Amino acid sequence: MRNSNVRAPYKQNMAERKATVRRQRIILGAVGALIALYLITALYFVWHFEPRSYVDGVDVSGLSFEKAKEKLLEVGQNYQLNITGPGNSTATFQGDELRVKVVDASNAKQCLRAQPKLTWLAAIFRDKSYQVDLTTEYDAEALSVKIDELPMLKEDNMVPPEDAHLQVLADGSYVIVPENMGTTLRTDTARAMIEEAVGNARPDVDLAPASIGPEVFADDENLSKRLAEWNAFLASAGLTYCVGDGQVVFSGSLIASLLDDDGEQVSLSYAKTADLMAQWKKEYDTYKCPFEFQANSGRTVIIEPYGDYGFQLDEESTCADVMEKINAHDTGTYDAQYFHKALYNSNKGLGGTYVEISVNRQHLWVYKDGEVVVDTDVVTGLPAYGRVTYYGCYSIKKKRTNVTLGELDVEGYASPVSYWLPFNSGEGIHDAPWRENFGGKIWLTNGSHGCVNVPEWIMKDVYDNVEVGEPVVVYGSEYDSTVNEVGNNTVDEDYYYRVFYGE
Repeated sequence: MRNSNVRAPYKQNMAERKATVRRQRIILGAVGALIALYLITALYFVWHFEPRSYVDGVDVSGLSFEKAKEKLLEVGQNYQLNITGPGNSTATFQGDELRVKVVDASNAKQCLRAQPKLTWLAAIFRDKSYQVDLTTEYDAEALSVKIDELPMLKEDNMVPPEDAHLQVLADGSYVIVPENMGTTLRTDTARAMIEEAVGNARPDVDLAPASIGPEVFADDENLSKRLAEWNAFLASAGLTYCVGDGQVVFSGSLIASLLDDDGEQVSLSYAKTADLMAQWKKEYDTYKCPFEFQANSGRTVIIEPYGDYGFQLDEESTCADVMEKINAHDTGTYDAQYFHKALYNSNKGLGGTYVEISVNRQHLWVYKDGEVVVDTDVVTGLPAYGRVTYYGCYSIKKKRTNVTLGELDVEGYASPVSYWLPFNSGEGIHDAPWRENFGGKIWLTNGSHGCVNVPEWIMKDVYDNVEVGEPVVVYGSEYDSTVNEVGNNTVDEDYYYRVFYGE
């Protein structure tokens, strides 16, 4: 006899297994059904467009090709072409103005074939836009007129493109000016693109491919290279040169004015630097150059371009030195180089220590450190051939005492003097013990042979306060040109009275 307690668990296990099998069959059936449904749907989309599908902007979602074709053939009824031109310009052509009619939409079939059949589930959650060429009929003459009227195709409205380029700012630095795309179109190309868009019933056309744009853009390697080369030279900004009685500080803009850019590389120009040296020479040279002088009277007078004292710039050497310093990015302070150099770097090289002689006023002043230490009336040369006291800027050549000036057999005179300060060949400053009176108009009829005669009792003070090499400036009103004519030993006193004394 079997035990009933043993059979009960066995029956329970069998029931559980049968229930599990049933559940598995149900799940497999459901999965199979879903797969079948998915495949059936995929098969459906072999002949129908998926949801959210658009052909040339026309919604063909869920339509068969034939239905979609019918809908696309109706496009011409509400056709509109949106044209996008350069510079955000736009225009719109209406289909009824052009009598547009779609006559063939068979190309839409390729869109249906392009659908990813087995991934239709993912595809239904996104828009799908297809572009096809629909064949149309339209009024070509009306289209041509509309194109001709487009403002964006009129030459007067087109802005030419500009290449990116380098520009010098006020501080001398180079910057890249970005390109300007302009609004210029190739009219033939643009016309063809519009005609093609209408011929294929496309709703939009962008004329960007017809644009004539710049050839050089802001990221051009050549521009970047030249920018770096140019601005590297500006590292010398602050370089300083003492020139004559002035000082030149090289700013960025000044350095920039000396640079050449040939489109391939930037270099420091010798020609431009040499031109700068010529400017320095013109502005600061006083050696055999006219220059303005503040006279004791307070007037500004012009010192004639004669003599041997002053600044004469050595342009070539200074040019080479400046170029070397700029190429080395130097910012120090240096002296210009000279053929002749004045003693002082102020007051046109005169500083505050010099001798001033006014022929007009027949007077002499000795300056020391800007102060008059001696002044006296004098007698200068007779204004006749060989005897004038020449104007200009000179230097004291030597200091002598107890000398005899002239040779009786040669010059016709021999004058012993106690103090002798020559400054221009045979011309000099000396005492004149043979004279009792000085100043006034004596020089017009009883002038010297060119020297500056000083009262005997004052000449020692002049001598003691003047050193060799110090400058002497001589000036006055213009001489009568006849005084330099050979053999002219007469004086037109009336002329000189008028010129020098206003009489």
